[in-house]
Amino acid sequence: MAGHTQKFEAGTASGASTSSWIDTGGRPFFKMAVHYVTMSTGAMVTVWGSDSPSVDSGTFYPVASQVPGTATVAYNNLTVATTTSGGWGVFDAPPHRYLKFTTSAVVSGGVSFTVIANGY
Repeated sequence: MAGHTQKFEAGTASGASTSSWIDTGGRPFFKMAVHYVTMSTGAMVTVWGSDSPSVDSGTFYPVASQVPGTATVAYNNLTVATTTSGGWGVFDAPPHRYLKFTTSAVVSGGVSFTVIANGY
């Protein structure tokens, strides 16, 4: 990948389903890779974004990507993982400054997410 690269960290506490948020600084990233550690539950991990400068009181929404080749416009929520074994998920960078990760079930023992963003 060409351009600058930056690393961000987020985490979900044990018994929770929403991670802490990361601030990408509004930089123009085009790809992101998310490393997620082994989870005790096979929870689906989705990406949520916000543009609110007051992120503690801001609202996060699921990031969705358009499904190509459909007769009507259709979108799927951006899913990073649905596994317990850990790994990497690579996707086009969302246009939001603030990002967090939500799991479809509460996690046990906590989960950390490392985000590697590549930009222009």
